[in-house]
Parts: sequence; structure tokens; C-alpha cells
Amino acid sequence: MRRSLIAIAAAGVLLAGGSAVAETGVSVAVPAVPGASLTSPNVTHIGTVPLEGVGVSMKVLQLGPHRRAYVSGAAGLSIYNADNPAAPRLLGHLPMYNWENEDIAVSADGRTAVMTEFTLGAYLHVVDVSDPTLPRLVGSLIPGGDHTVQCADPRCNYLYGSEGNTYDLRDRANPKRLPSSQSWGALVGVRDSHALHQDEAGVWISDSSPLVVFRQTRDPLHLTVLTRGTITKDTAYQHNNIRPRALQYRPRNTFNGPMRPGELLLGEGESGLTEACNGRSGAFSSWRMVGFERGEPMYQLDVLRPVKGKAAGVDPIVDAMACSGHWFTTSSRTTGKIQVAAAWYEHGTRFLEVDPATGKISQVGYFQPQRGAASQAYWIPGTPYIWTLDYHSGIDILKYNDRAPLPKAAAIEQSWLSKAGVVDPLAEATRELCRAGAKATEQQHHRALGLARELFS
Repeated sequence: MRRSLIAIAAAGVLLAGGSAVAETGVSVAVPAVPGASLTSPNVTHIGTVPLEGVGVSMKVLQLGPHRRAYVSGAAGLSIYNADNPAAPRLLGHLPMYNWENEDIAVSADGRTAVMTEFTLGAYLHVVDVSDPTLPRLVGSLIPGGDHTVQCADPRCNYLYGSEGNTYDLRDRANPKRLPSSQSWGALVGVRDSHALHQDEAGVWISDSSPLVVFRQTRDPLHLTVLTRGTITKDTAYQHNNIRPRALQYRPRNTFNGPMRPGELLLGEGESGLTEACNGRSGAFSSWRMVGFERGEPMYQLDVLRPVKGKAAGVDPIVDAMACSGHWFTTSSRTTGKIQVAAAWYEHGTRFLEVDPATGKISQVGYFQPQRGAASQAYWIPGTPYIWTLDYHSGIDILKYNDRAPLPKAAAIEQSWLSKAGVVDPLAEATRELCRAGAKATEQQHHRALGLARELFS
């Protein structure tokens, strides 16, 4: 059995000081490198946790008096104490091959984590994380798994997968995929999606085409469709979604007028491996959901797209990971506008504000590393801190100040274009493949694949 030195150190803390000391974990250095990023006046780069190397996804849970962050990266699973988001402490680490597990699933009690992927090996791993200092792999389904999965119930006895599958995890050692007739996809008429999100009120929304809103009528195997929504603003496929303030939703008899709490949906689109930024690149959008519980269709309202160059050859070199957004989260702090932190691949972390009454989207801040590819921006609940999982650097810890001056429009545009002319080797190889299209040579494919393996190994 292999155990990382970090996990052994965390276990040593447990033996030396008891459970209370163990929750504090091992202190992790968070160095900030001057000049390594371009930030707006309202964003501070606290530093980077380099241990994760290739950071991919994260979930944060409040468990009693403590806040834990479950981080999935190419090197495996790490569990941090995030009571102080600016100074994380590592509790434990499970080393394992893991590419890419874009959206780690964790049960509400913090006892079970699920890591999954349907490409490059196809796996679904069930991890016992009841002792955060010693996470243990207890069951696997190989081949198996979907690109992303979500716990379909608080204990994570069932999973909903992005390809429309439902998984039975009641026997943790023997996870299994249920017959297609019992899958959530078949029950609501979806063949596949990229992700699903269950809001605070228990309503599910699938990032499919069209989007489907549904609820569980008795349990995870009995579902009722509420409404659907068709993408109409050319935002590519919808990557993930969040319905803010869902617990404040109250049905109403009239569907006219400004939106009320819980009637707004936010979504991120993804466009992969395009030759350059263009007017169709993956974008952030808002949706109107008034009357969804009565079957009223939802529809898109506003869109924010990456800024593209105004002349040939000026577009940012962003194609290693695509000119596209990725995972986003919202702040749970009480403000008039809805605050968003969105990972935008090589465009770093973008801070947005959305008017809850109209769905109008505005950009209000940015963190743009000179080298990086942001996978997920996770706003730590109830705090001004954001942890951005980055494919290059690990975890960038940011602090957003909503009372600081907002950046000027010219500065925002420049931040999008700050990488113009900067050629990352993988981005260059990707552009070469895009230009060649079907005529790409075997050597071109090998070059791009070799660079990708070097980056993510």
C-alpha cells in the first residue's frame, strides 16, 4: 500500500494530538509570485497551493464547526481544512491516477467521495473519506463511469451521471450502473448532458440540449419533468448551471415583470479546441425561469462572451484549453447583485455581477495569470475568498473586495487580450491541428498528444 509523505504527516498529527488537532492538518505554504498575474483593483492574489500540480475540481462542505475542501487533481484526491480560506491546511491525500474527474461528488455527511471519468480508461471510484486524514479507495467500476456525476441523495447511495446513467452505490465496495430503464436520462427524456445541478430547493437542472428541469417524486428512481429550455443565443453546449437564491422562490400567478428570487438561472457554455476566439466562443448566460413549476418554458436573457482581437493575429493564444469558460460558482454573501466567479481556462478567473431582476451580466473583475488554465473557480461559502483550480499551477487563492473600485472597460478588454502573441507550446500545436483539420498529419497529432501528456502527467 502506498501513502504519500503528506498523508503520513497528517496521520502523525492525528496520533500526536487527537481528533481536534487532526482537523487543523498540516500547514501548507501559499507563495505569491510578484508579476505572475494581471489582477483588477478589487481582486487580490493571496498565493498558490502548488501541491495539486494539475488541479481540476473541488467541493466544500461545512461539517460541524469545520469547513473541508475536497480537491480532485491529476495526482489524486486531497482533503483540506479550509476554516481559514487564506491559509489552508492539508488533512490527507490519496495518490491515484485521475484524469480528469471534472466535478468531484461528495456526500452531504462528508463520508463518501466519488471520482469518475468516461474517457482515457473509463472508471468510477468510491472513496471512504470519513477519516479525512486517511482517505481509502473502497470500490471501483472499471470500465464504467460518466464524465461527471452528482450524488442523487444526501448519503450518495445513488448517482446521476452526465451521460444519462444512474448508479447504485448502496454497496460501496460494488458500485453498479442501473439498467437504462431506471436511468435518470430515460426517465426525463435526456440522452446525455455535461453535468447536472441540484439547487438548494431540491430541483434538478440538466445541462443537456434542451435543458431539462425535474424533481424527484419519491426517490432518485422516480422523477417528474417540470419544464425545458432551448439554447437560443449560440452559447455552445451548456457546461454547468446554478439557480441562485432557490430557497427564496415563491410561485406566482402572473409571469410578467421583473424576476423575483429563485427565478434566475445562470449557465456557462464551453467551446473546445477552436482555432481562435470568435463570436461563437463559449459564453456565460442568464435564463428566465418564471413559472417553471407550472411548465412555463425557460429562455435565455443575456450573454457575456470572451473579448476577441479586433485585427487578424491579435486574438489571445488560448487554444490549449479552448477560448471558453468552464466551471463557475456564485457567492452566498448577501448583496443586491448576484456575484459570480467563473474559471475561463487560459483567460483565468472572471468576476461577474448579474442583476437578479433582469439577468443583465456585467464583468467586474479578473485574475489573469501569465501562464495557467483555470478549470474551476470555487467561491468559499460565506467568505470573500475564491479557490481557483488550475491545470498548470494547482490552487490559486483569491480574495474579492466588492467595495474596491471596479476596473475600467479598457482594462477589462486588455486583460482578455493580455496573452495576445504569447504562444504556449500546447496551444500552438492545437492551433496547428485546427488549421490542418482532416488533413492533419500523424506527426502533428503525436506532437499535440505528447505535449498534452507532458502537461498533465
